[in-house]
Amino acid sequence: MKKTLYAAASLLLIINLTACNISPVNMETLDADKSYADFEGVNIRTGDPAPAFILPDAAGKDISLLDFKDKKNILLLFYRGEWCPYCVDQLDNYQTLLPELNKYNIQLIAISPDDVATTNNTQRRFGQSYLFLSDKSLEVTRQYGIGNAKNLPHPALFLIDKKGKLKWYYASTNHKVRPTADQVEQIIEEIFSKQ
Repeated sequence: MKKTLYAAASLLLIINLTACNISPVNMETLDADKSYADFEGVNIRTGDPAPAFILPDAAGKDISLLDFKDKKNILLLFYRGEWCPYCVDQLDNYQTLLPELNKYNIQLIAISPDDVATTNNTQRRFGQSYLFLSDKSLEVTRQYGIGNAKNLPHPALFLIDKKGKLKWYYASTNHKVRPTADQVEQIIEEIFSKQ
């Protein structure tokens, strides 16, 4: 009986993981010279200063976007939460992007409405290269204009330079389709190799 239950649970897990892989964005949609959102409301445009914020990290310590000014470029990733298999798949996929982020002095900051304890679990899973922040009140999600009717952020990426200016963004209502690590790497290379 235990073997049958174990086999059934394993099969369901494999099916679930296989079924929730993110789909890559159509390459015609992604362009380093043009940001993308398939909905109205994104509150920032390329060239604008990125809205500043202070949020708690996985240890409960307040982190400000201004802490990175003149020090690091930022890849700001908004995701729906640790419970979302598409979000976790995206974070897993971005592990291969970490060397490219280091090359261009980019800090990956992942923001979700998860509480600090849940964010701590996610931080342990993905390690110190990621910085996970808790936007439980969705204040920062609203600042960036990417909230949805279910009180969740639309999956979104914002690429911010050391001066705090927005260089590029992608936001979509389709939580199953997100830029892959390879696609983001291409965008980063195009934007930062020009500087």
